[in-house]
Amino acid sequence: MVQISRINIPRRIRGGNGTILGQLRAYADSLPHLARLSPVDRMLVAVGASLLFAASLSYFLLISGIFASYGPAGGGTGADPRLSPDLRRIGLSEEALLRRGGGRRIRVGAKELDAIENAVALDIAQALGCDALQEEMEREWQGVLDGARVSEKYKPRGGGSEKYDEPRGRGSPYGSDGKLAGGWEAGKADDYAAELAGEVGAAADRNYRRRLQYDADDYGRDDADRDPGYPYSREAETPALKMTARHLFCLAAESLTLPKSTKPSVPDPATKCDISSFDVRDKLFALWSSASSQMPQDVLLRVLGVVTEHTETLRGTEVHIWYPENDKGTEGMLRVLNSGYENRQSYNFDSEPADYSHDNLYRFHDLPPKFVGSNKLFVDVGSALGLTSMLISYIYPETTIVSIEPASPSWLIQNINYRCNLSHDQLQYIHPILAGVGTKHHDDNDSMMKMIWRPSMTTATRSWSPEKEYDFAVDIKLTVRLRTLRTILAEATPEDLPLGTPISVLNLDCEGCEYNLIPSMHETEFNSIGLILGRTNWGYIPAIKKPSSQRAKETHQRVCQHYNFAKRCKECCDFPSLLVKHRISTRPELEGGDGGSPGELTIAEVAGALCNDFESWAKESKLRDIPDDYGWTEMSAFAAE
Repeated sequence: MVQISRINIPRRIRGGNGTILGQLRAYADSLPHLARLSPVDRMLVAVGASLLFAASLSYFLLISGIFASYGPAGGGTGADPRLSPDLRRIGLSEEALLRRGGGRRIRVGAKELDAIENAVALDIAQALGCDALQEEMEREWQGVLDGARVSEKYKPRGGGSEKYDEPRGRGSPYGSDGKLAGGWEAGKADDYAAELAGEVGAAADRNYRRRLQYDADDYGRDDADRDPGYPYSREAETPALKMTARHLFCLAAESLTLPKSTKPSVPDPATKCDISSFDVRDKLFALWSSASSQMPQDVLLRVLGVVTEHTETLRGTEVHIWYPENDKGTEGMLRVLNSGYENRQSYNFDSEPADYSHDNLYRFHDLPPKFVGSNKLFVDVGSALGLTSMLISYIYPETTIVSIEPASPSWLIQNINYRCNLSHDQLQYIHPILAGVGTKHHDDNDSMMKMIWRPSMTTATRSWSPEKEYDFAVDIKLTVRLRTLRTILAEATPEDLPLGTPISVLNLDCEGCEYNLIPSMHETEFNSIGLILGRTNWGYIPAIKKPSSQRAKETHQRVCQHYNFAKRCKECCDFPSLLVKHRISTRPELEGGDGGSPGELTIAEVAGALCNDFESWAKESKLRDIPDDYGWTEMSAFAAE
């Protein structure tokens, strides 16, 4: 009798199944341990094996993703944005930044902007409305070309640029004899379109001719007729598109395309600021980020819309500086900085020509070598659009410059000027700070002040402008943070210049802030300053906004020890016997002296006729009559009428 094992029956039956499932079952039955398990136990083993496989696969994919995020792709599309290296730098991954910008990737030529640059460029394009600016620019450019075409019909009478004839030729209502042509006088219906075109063309050209005539009158005169003190040598300008700083930033963001000229007589629109340099572009991006965080957006946009590029010179160095049209303050500053250069008139202040008795003043272009150069500190308080700091950088390389400006519009413009005119190495020595200078008293420190910024006079941002001078359409009210000079210098002093380095040159042109800065300095700190340049403002400040007479006395008594103040500031006449130091003189016996050395002069001797009517001036100006500081730094932008 043959004994049949029950174990072999299902194995043979199941093994006969040719399906994949059957083969797996047969394989499981062949394993020694699984063969002895019941069907339920086998199912539990299969489920456990499946879960182990799924967990292993997930772990493998996670590890692969981590390594991929640190690979050459730098956190590409498939990477977890939280693991991107950019997270540790800016808090957002490249993927997150790209998503924030709507997925748009900006390219400059063959180069793709990195994540940070791309985000800033997209922010610029959106904030400035670069697409709308493109359309606006193209319309204006077409107007420039139309004006140039119409202007070709006008010829100067007898040469020169004084007068212009009426248009001649096709499309003109005038014949060669200067009289209305018959077809125009007859008023024929078929000539109506031509007549209208002629009128529109003539009207469009009148503005162009007026501008060209203005330029010729002001800048195209013979050298014998030109004011020798005027800093410009422009010829009549070629009609061109006038680009603003708004255009500049849109170009840097690769969100604007300049049109091309179709006329040989009209140059292509362009900017002298080298935005093709990625170094300049990066610096403009950094400036945008900094300005966006420190300025209200409406102020930022308004300023960029009124600032245009101008080609000027700073004592022989061609510069392309940005400032508002018809800015009398910048024009005056250029006169001062170019004083005496190539036989130009010398100026003490913006519009005050110097006489020969002022020839021994220290000027920015002839500062003694011991005050400028390597490891020397030049502090420009009230730096406006940065022109003085630029000149110092050109003439005295490696001088460390701290440029302090309280008005955010001027601070923004000066930073554009620095980035568009100074090399990378020159920029390392200039440290622009947005702040107003306040006092050291604990209850005043870190306080605020209201000021007015005027595009027509960018060098006169102050808290005491009369309200009648305020132009609501273009002027900007500002709230300025006041800080002590010591804290500003601690922030701005570079690492390679030891903290506490004495100020070699202090330039004060800050519309009254000298009455905060000077009294707040310790005697030792003040005496360590090598040279002080600038002006005092007591006589210009309305009585309701003047500081106390005691504050004025402390300020004047200190700064008037320096020759430039003693020679030019009437306030110094209050101390006639005070000795004057730091000066240039053509008399050898007066050379050299620091205070107390032989040959020193008193203020009375230095000022001369300036002090003749001092007592009456002091009484009118209330020099000794202001009992306290009420109204001096209060939150008000206007002086009483």
